[in-house]
Amino acid sequence: MSEKNFSNYIKDTLPKECFIHKIENGLTSSGFPDLYLLYKSIPILIELKTPIKRNGKTKDNTLFKLEKSQVAWHLKYNKFKGVSFILHQVPFNPDLFLFDGYQSALYQATKLEKPNPIVQAPLKECLEVARKIVLEKMLLVS
Repeated sequence: MSEKNFSNYIKDTLPKECFIHKIENGLTSSGFPDLYLLYKSIPILIELKTPIKRNGKTKDNTLFKLEKSQVAWHLKYNKFKGVSFILHQVPFNPDLFLFDGYQSALYQATKLEKPNPIVQAPLKECLEVARKIVLEKMLLVS
């Protein structure tokens, strides 16, 4: 599935209580995540990723590539106490994989420690987990 098809799937599958705004390329700073969601009054920033393909074949379902601008954005956003996520779709698996944006960007920059998914679950459960993480971070920062 392409990232465009993945984005359409997300829009079609979102819970009714979720506001979504797809970020169009060129309208924001380089590296800004694909989706801004407002889920039960909590903002969630998500970058959508599909597996890396080599010669038309998926090499490793757990791998995805962030562009340099995306790495820089997630690292800087975390520096200012922001929380962001990568939502990864794997072919032939109904579940999605939710990753911490900062940990994913750090791995892409250093190749030191490959991040594990926060959760592997259907979209609604991924959003519930992301919402809880953002809410906890907001309470810690305030």
